Amino acid sequence: MIQSKHCDLCEFPKRNLKNGLTCGLTDKKPDFRGFCSDIKFSDSFKEQLTELLNQIGQIKKRKTSVYFNFGLFVVIGLLIIFGSYPHLTEYLKKAFEPEFSYSDWKYFSLILLLEFVGILLLYMGFYPFNKYKKELNKLESDKKEIELVLKNYGIEIETLTNLEKIKKRHHNKAVYN
Repeated sequence: MIQSKHCDLCEFPKRNLKNGLTCGLTDKKPDFRGFCSDIKFSDSFKEQLTELLNQIGQIKKRKTSVYFNFGLFVVIGLLIIFGSYPHLTEYLKKAFEPEFSYSDWKYFSLILLLEFVGILLLYMGFYPFNKYKKELNKLESDKKEIELVLKNYGIEIETLTNLEKIKKRHHNKAVYN
């Protein structure tokens, strides 16, 4: 396990260009195995964790609309592409005949435009879907890294965030009383 991942969650790390990462308590490089007995999770880490979990929740709320739009645009795009394909091949064959008229050219252009619209609809379905998946995977990956570190201390993310909520409630009660 990389010690810097533990130190990123702690209140005591020191970083500088000369020495790199050192512990603020011992002024030495981290040398523990598995877990640090002196770790104290920083308030900034707890805030970042809460923000991370909120971001994951917000993205997951968009799941239904993203999947619906994906399905809708892809189905319509494919229907347009496959529906106009036979006409496209017909006019492509005609294009190499000497009797290819101006009206044939207009229909051919219209069918090409339809094919382009179908491809554009596919893009409109796939791009937001891929963006959604990448955002969610990145945030879930960050969460898993934190979970791996917290596992060494026998702490689950939900426990840590619930403790913070309880502390805030007690603090708010003390302020209002």
